[in-house]
Amino acid sequence: MNYYIDPVKCKGCTLCARNCPVNAISGTVKNPHEIDIAKCIRCGQCMDHCKFGAIEKR
Repeated sequence: MNYYIDPVKCKGCTLCARNCPVNAISGTVKNPHEIDIAKCIRCGQCMDHCKFGAIEKR
């Protein structure tokens, strides 16, 4: 299982990136973010903090 950010739903608010304990999320303000699955520890913090429902498990 991996986490994925839907670029259509992501508003680039940076809330997910700011809450990731291992800095696995990159992107700039107002642009869709991406998760580096090699760094991701699958803790779910990004999904818990996303206000737009842009983060999914796959």
